[in-house]
Amino acid sequence: MTEEAILIKDEDSILLKIALAKNLYKKSYEQFTISKILKISQPRVSNYINSNEKIPANILEISKKISEKIINNQKINFHSCISFSENIFQGRYYIANQNEIINNENNKIIDNLTEAFLKLKGEEISGFIPKVKINVAMAKSNAETSDDVASYLNGLIIADDIVTSYNGIHFGKSKHLSSLLLYLKKFFDVNAIMNIAFINNILKTDFHYSYLTKDFKLNDKKNVDILLHKGDFGIEPCAYIVGKDAVDVVNKLIKIKEKLK
Repeated sequence: MTEEAILIKDEDSILLKIALAKNLYKKSYEQFTISKILKISQPRVSNYINSNEKIPANILEISKKISEKIINNQKINFHSCISFSENIFQGRYYIANQNEIINNENNKIIDNLTEAFLKLKGEEISGFIPKVKINVAMAKSNAETSDDVASYLNGLIIADDIVTSYNGIHFGKSKHLSSLLLYLKKFFDVNAIMNIAFINNILKTDFHYSYLTKDFKLNDKKNVDILLHKGDFGIEPCAYIVGKDAVDVVNKLIKIKEKLK
């Protein structure tokens, strides 16, 4: 998950904490709570709240943004940063985890998922929509963890049974699809998976299929296009389309739709 960092000069760090203490106190935070958040003693919190120190406009603006995040229950940490550059680094920065850096492979996966969505956009898919949101996940070639698998954030957005949009593509978000895809990759050559509603008349699709056990394991190790899960207590019956990439699984869904008309 990308982290946000706000860098300021060392001499401004105290001014920032003074501004934060004042902001939080105005929002009815107790001094004890403020001391825990800012990692300072409670007497110092009292001193900061009653301070007449003039706070520069840029520090006030930064403190306002940080205060809003604290009020919205986002955890903050204070760190010192040592730079050997002559440049003074100030302002807001974003620090990506290794899996989030847009290298060539990541970029190809994002492009493929984007193309897959465009193929589905405007498609009427009634009968294929499960109670949970439909999503497509695609893995890196040497994927090891869910951080190596990208998917649509919160799944595809569907209105009146028509695929309309999505809220971005991220790595490490769809835990269930990611874990299932990583498991399947151990047994045959697949790099993408899509969840849809259970297909009752599977024989009409002309695709190779098999069944998953209750705990989402393979009944056999043969190469397939569709995996069916009959459901369990609290788990609805569903189907999973697998393929070489996101575009491949979406093309299979479109063919299934045509076969089942």
